[in-house]
Amino acid sequence: VVSTQSTGHDGHPDQQHDMYFYTSKKSTLLFKSWDIDTDTEFWLAIFGIIALGVVYEMMKSFRSCLITEARTNAQLEENKPILLNEEDNRSCFEKFCVHSVLTIIYTAEVFMMFLLMVIFMTYNVYFCISVLLGVGIGYFFFGSSRVYDGHH
Repeated sequence: VVSTQSTGHDGHPDQQHDMYFYTSKKSTLLFKSWDIDTDTEFWLAIFGIIALGVVYEMMKSFRSCLITEARTNAQLEENKPILLNEEDNRSCFEKFCVHSVLTIIYTAEVFMMFLLMVIFMTYNVYFCISVLLGVGIGYFFFGSSRVYDGHH
């Protein structure tokens, strides 16, 4: 008898991930070892997911504010341009530092976005709602900087 079931890297059969929404307080979050079995673990996971969503939106707004501030400062004659190429007197090292900081923030933002996506893809309705609540709350508190382009 030949088995057509695929095996994981450790030689054990891969578990099939069901692709339908379900409601259960017992679930696994991100890693096989992160089993949620108790009410306390469930609520910690819910609040952690919400916090991750809020931090994600905060990071997006923070990076947006840095870019807006840099452009605003670049337009003032007494400040060196940061992002504009016209009359940019900054050294290569200064340009590298500014771009490096923005790159690090962007990379952290994308990492959090992927974590939220994978959490949503568990199809646990409670986790999905937590992701939406987190990014919604985060956008409510931090998104105005992106909507009004830094002019509060």
